[in-house]
Amino acid sequence: MVVTVFEMIKIFSQLFLNLMFLIQIVLMILVFLTASYWFFDLLDSQVFAFAQPIAEACSNFVNIFHRQDIEVGGVYVDGSLLLFDLCSIILVFLIAKAKYYINVFKATIDVAINMAKQQIENEFNAELQSEMEDQLKKLDNFAILIQFNAKNLVTDYYSFAKQNAELEAKEKGEEAFKLLYSVMKNIKGCKFAKTGDKMLILSDNFDNFDNIMSFIDSSIERIRHDFKSKRWLLLSYIAVDVFDSHTNFKKDIYPVMEQMLNIHHKNEAVCMGNFRIRYNLNKKQMYTSFLKGSYEVNGMNEIWALVKKN
Repeated sequence: MVVTVFEMIKIFSQLFLNLMFLIQIVLMILVFLTASYWFFDLLDSQVFAFAQPIAEACSNFVNIFHRQDIEVGGVYVDGSLLLFDLCSIILVFLIAKAKYYINVFKATIDVAINMAKQQIENEFNAELQSEMEDQLKKLDNFAILIQFNAKNLVTDYYSFAKQNAELEAKEKGEEAFKLLYSVMKNIKGCKFAKTGDKMLILSDNFDNFDNIMSFIDSSIERIRHDFKSKRWLLLSYIAVDVFDSHTNFKKDIYPVMEQMLNIHHKNEAVCMGNFRIRYNLNKKQMYTSFLKGSYEVNGMNEIWALVKKN
């Protein structure tokens, strides 16, 4: 409504400018014709005789308000045309000044229109943001998918038979899972599942994500330190995602999390944009998200790494 009012004012201002410009042109033409007629009439020349009706009309108009004869060479002539020309020139000058201020006023109106439109856009965006946040807050379930990769640090490791080496690495991965589960199994509000070489942790309370994720990180770090003392390198790959209670987790979420694990970002959790936006709605955050890049995960999507704050 405000923008419409401002735009109407701007339209009327432009119409008024056009009218003033037209008046300027008409007055300048009349000044030229009447001044030329008056001058050549004094010289007793008929060059501008065609302008006589116009000159007489202008003279009669001026005589309504004022009549003044002018003496030229001892001859008194009607000065109404000269007065008309002088007044017209002054009026043209005043109109030019008025046009300047009207243009300034129009520029002010443009600023006001832009500000009003920006305010409307901001209010609309704020409303959309609020609706989006309300929808995202309904995503209260989260999942954490963990995969381990153990490597022997002994220098002559590669002299072992390949089959035995792979079997030993797999056993160490299983050991890491058992150690992690042993310290996490008593956490309330979590469900655990083992799928192949991956551990899945589910929770229906997103407010607990920071505490659970922090506990997982610290637990894995202790296991990694213990493995290192035994000459084993333990790499962890973690994917996190968020969803609501109506989502088909096995069909829509789990395959995407497996794709995120395949990025093989070492020792830090990765997530997609939807999780990052939901996480940023938390008032307090123990993790910071950093853009890792765009990957072919459920289509081409940006992938973010979660790094714990110091």
